[in-house]
Amino acid sequence: MKSSTQNNKKSFVPFVLLLITAFVISIGASFFYLKDKFAFESPFISGGDLQGREMGDENAGEPEMRLYKPKERDLPVRGGTVLRKDTLLVMVEDFIRMRVEPYRVNLLDLYLDREGVIYIDFGSEIKKNFMGDASEELNILAGLYKGIKETVPGLTAMKILIEGKEDKSFGGHIDISRPIGEEVTYNVQ
Repeated sequence: MKSSTQNNKKSFVPFVLLLITAFVISIGASFFYLKDKFAFESPFISGGDLQGREMGDENAGEPEMRLYKPKERDLPVRGGTVLRKDTLLVMVEDFIRMRVEPYRVNLLDLYLDREGVIYIDFGSEIKKNFMGDASEELNILAGLYKGIKETVPGLTAMKILIEGKEDKSFGGHIDISRPIGEEVTYNVQ
């Protein structure tokens, strides 16, 4: 009786190894076969729509009019009319552009979630080009919040990202790692 049980175990081990090997080979083959079918392009991740400025650029003296370059299909403008569902975000984009224009900052992304938190993703230029003190940093954040709050009625908070990631601060003074709400406007004239 023992010999038949041992023979069954001996024949079972190669069968299990064969199944595991076939499973691993099929996973590898399906990955290489299907990886292009499930790939997608994200301009936010690839950075394809960013407008970077070189220091030696011949247009360095001219101010740039847009912080980020939307795709032409996203924001067609004809006769001064914006043909887009989220016109509030377009107005917010214009306000942000005016507010941070002196710092030559690229706006990488701007979106509003269901809870009313607006996410503003700036390029790393904001850390490089900002040379102000704590009060100037507070004035920028409070001004952004107040202006966006006037434009977007359901705004609950504002979240600042730098290069798509949370950061402690852009000027080294005020913590922006958490969403910024009404409290930022209390001590600002």
